Amino acid sequence: MARPKKFDEAAGLQKAMDVFWKKGYAGTSISDLTTSMEINAPSLYATYGDKHKLFVTALQAYLQSQYEWMRQAVSEQKPVREIIRYLLATLIDSTLEDPERRGCFMVNTITEMANQDTQVFRIAADNENHIRSVLAELIRKGQASGEVAADKDADMLASFLYINFMGVRVIAATNSDKKHLYSALDAILSAI
Repeated sequence: MARPKKFDEAAGLQKAMDVFWKKGYAGTSISDLTTSMEINAPSLYATYGDKHKLFVTALQAYLQSQYEWMRQAVSEQKPVREIIRYLLATLIDSTLEDPERRGCFMVNTITEMANQDTQVFRIAADNENHIRSVLAELIRKGQASGEVAADKDADMLASFLYINFMGVRVIAATNSDKKHLYSALDAILSAI
C-alpha cells in the first residue's frame, strides 16, 4: 500500500505567511489557509495547533529571514554608510517591486495586533530590540573606523535608524515615487 504524501511544513508555512501578509490576521480565514496550504483543517490543527499559533510561527519565520538578511549585510567588509544605504534601499526597492504592495509583514502586524495581543506585542518589542542592537553594533563599527562621529550616541542613532526603517516600509507601500523615497534615504544618511 502506498504511503500518503507527507505535508511539506516549510512550504506550507511559507504559503500561510503569504496569506497572512496579504490579508492580515483578522482577514484570514481557516479556509484561506487550507486552500493556500493545500491541506485540510484537521491537518492544519494537528500540525500548527490553531490559527493564532500558525500566525505566530509564520511571523517568527519571517523575522528570522529578515535577521539573516540584515546580519549578512552588516557583516560585509564595506563602509558603514554603504551598508546602511543598502539596507534602506533594499527596503524601499523590495516594497516598490512587490505588485501587491504588502509592505512589511511585521509593520502590518504591529498596526493590526500589537495593542490587543500580548504575544504579538512581545514579539514586536523583541524584534525592535534585536534590530536596534544590530544597528548599534554597526554604528559602533563606523565610529571605530572614523566613518561615524565618535561623539554621537550609537544607541540613539540605532533607534533613529530603526524608526526610519519602519517608516520607509510604510511610506514605500503607499508612495511609488522612488525619487522621493531615495531623497529621504539621503536625508537619513546625512543625519548619522
